[in-house]
Amino acid sequence: MSAPAAEGLRPLSPAQAGVWYAQRLDPADPVFHMGGYLDILGPADPDLLKATVAALVAEDETARLRFTEVDGVPFQHFVAEADFVPRLYDVSDEPDPAAAAMRIMRADLGSPPDLEHGPLFEHLLFRLGDEHFVWYNRAHHLVQDGYSASIQRRRAAEIYTALAGGDTPGTPYGSYAALLDEQADYTGSAAQRRDRAYWTRVMAGAEPPGGPGVSGSSPTDDPHRIVRDVSEVDEQLCAALSSFAERSRVTWQQALLAVAVLHRQLWTGGTDVLLGLPVPGRVTPGSHRTPGMAANTVPLRCGVDPGEPCEELAARVASLSLRAQWHQRYADTDLLRDLDWPVRGRSRFGPVVNIVAGEEQTAFAGIPAVSRLLSTGGTADDLTLSVTHGDHGRLRLDFTITAAHAGSVDLAAYRGSFHQVLSSVVTGRPGRPVAELEVCAPGERVRVVEHWNDTGAPAEHRSVP
Repeated sequence: MSAPAAEGLRPLSPAQAGVWYAQRLDPADPVFHMGGYLDILGPADPDLLKATVAALVAEDETARLRFTEVDGVPFQHFVAEADFVPRLYDVSDEPDPAAAAMRIMRADLGSPPDLEHGPLFEHLLFRLGDEHFVWYNRAHHLVQDGYSASIQRRRAAEIYTALAGGDTPGTPYGSYAALLDEQADYTGSAAQRRDRAYWTRVMAGAEPPGGPGVSGSSPTDDPHRIVRDVSEVDEQLCAALSSFAERSRVTWQQALLAVAVLHRQLWTGGTDVLLGLPVPGRVTPGSHRTPGMAANTVPLRCGVDPGEPCEELAARVASLSLRAQWHQRYADTDLLRDLDWPVRGRSRFGPVVNIVAGEEQTAFAGIPAVSRLLSTGGTADDLTLSVTHGDHGRLRLDFTITAAHAGSVDLAAYRGSFHQVLSSVVTGRPGRPVAELEVCAPGERVRVVEHWNDTGAPAEHRSVP
């Protein structure tokens, strides 16, 4: 390392530290690669796309981040800026252009990370046809989080539109160095003490959730793999979800979070529900336009009353999630230490519900672009439900778990029961109490109530002895 770089060493944030130590346990594991792509559906200019990505990387301080250890302690530092020219693959002549592009993207997403030499990101462009382009991006979770991806999409659209002569270039990215300063100032501050007091009250008396880390499930042959069950919520049920949210006076995202609470309560049988809620870890205007790793996971603790109407539960969940946002910077690792809870891998507060589908529409000089998620950049050892936009007004639900713990839960059964609870909540009559939810699909009810209880058997006339 050069002397200037050594002088610029900075400690890792709590969010980064958890990723660093997990990655060091298995340096070749690509699970912390966060990646996805934009389907750009129109006559985009490939040269402008390349110029857009180059300009985007030039603005992004996280592109220059590297990591090292000094006496066993991890640090980060910025290296000199290097020109970045994205590669453009023309796969339009392939028999299946989309499959050809996907093979290249998957191969990149599965490549081992090099934390010390980097780079810890990649951008690739694909031409699938005259009016179909794909922009793929990948970043390690040490340098960026899921919120960064949404910032990146918006900024890329601004830059492309400006280069095409259609608009002003907009506001550049914020400084990641400033975000690190902000995180350092939070440590030991009055704000951190207030946040700690809040979470201490919220979690008083809570019990550590069971989970895959204590289930006795055995590792698979491929511990790097993520086991995934993907499904969609169709347009009709999405409309019903929106209607339920409207009469509950919450957003559809908050309504879906309430469904996740109900599903977890019915799945476990307990009335004190704990879920993990990913949050951006950003509170200032500047930080909201700064890519970097600031994300945190906070607990969503919610008691469930069987007599409570579903709409009232949704409103209560919405209020709890909003309060969590006000105290989102208190690190999950600090909270676990305060609670004296065991740390099992990356497991924190139970299944994680990550609703990353927003209402934003990305357009490159008027050309629509649809976001597609490939990896959230690591999953908790517990279950993770990621919600993104699907096709044609649908929602996509990804239930994932690390392959090492895949034997601890039947993902297909978990997904099926979640869809059943969702349908029962949003299509039921207004004011329906939680206890009246139909948690069994019609076929399941017949099997459980009639077939399993069919105890009839021929009797023989014999004495009791």
